[in-house]
Amino acid sequence: MFILIYSLVIAVLIVAAAILANKARSRQEWTFELKPNCLLTRYPLLFVTGPRSLFYFSNYWNQYPVVLAEHGYEVFTLHLPWSKPTLRIQKMQDFFQVQSELGRKFHLVVDSPTYSEVGLLLLTSPLPTALVSLTEVSDGTPRTDNPSRLPLPSRTLDFPAKTADATFLKLINEAHRLLARPYRTPSLECLGAVPETGLQNAWSLLTRAQELAETDLIEG
Repeated sequence: MFILIYSLVIAVLIVAAAILANKARSRQEWTFELKPNCLLTRYPLLFVTGPRSLFYFSNYWNQYPVVLAEHGYEVFTLHLPWSKPTLRIQKMQDFFQVQSELGRKFHLVVDSPTYSEVGLLLLTSPLPTALVSLTEVSDGTPRTDNPSRLPLPSRTLDFPAKTADATFLKLINEAHRLLARPYRTPSLECLGAVPETGLQNAWSLLTRAQELAETDLIEG
């Protein structure tokens, strides 16, 4: 009986720690100066949530969308189911179909697992008109699925870890990866969970957004 109660207490503490960690991270705010004269995209930027778990579910992209929105870009987030590739792909397919019928278009920003899911989606259905471009955010981890080249303009931004993970963040990172299996999830630093490197990554995303804006302008 004592072992059962002890195990229950440990489980409750772990869940509480995971929830508190998510709340603390989601409340982070970055201080930065706006970069002037940013050319804006014709179509909104759409961040898509990757695989989530109890240890990483809130504010998936941290402050990346905020930095871009502060520079004048129209930014949205598409929230997919936490796991199960079939459900996530179906949600994307339904969303893109509706948006295509409405004549709306987006520049997608995804992590590596979601990039692979988009590849699977496009293998079984025509390219939705709602998709204008695809930007993958990666931590540089080698691919295991080797997805085919996608039939739309795409680019990968590598955000490898540059700081020594604090013990707590490392535990959260590994716990998230364990619970998010079979997905090979990117590091939390890649997603902007570490303020020291997150802002630098955000500037790379801002540069990418300006490149997309130039393409939108040229193609009319």
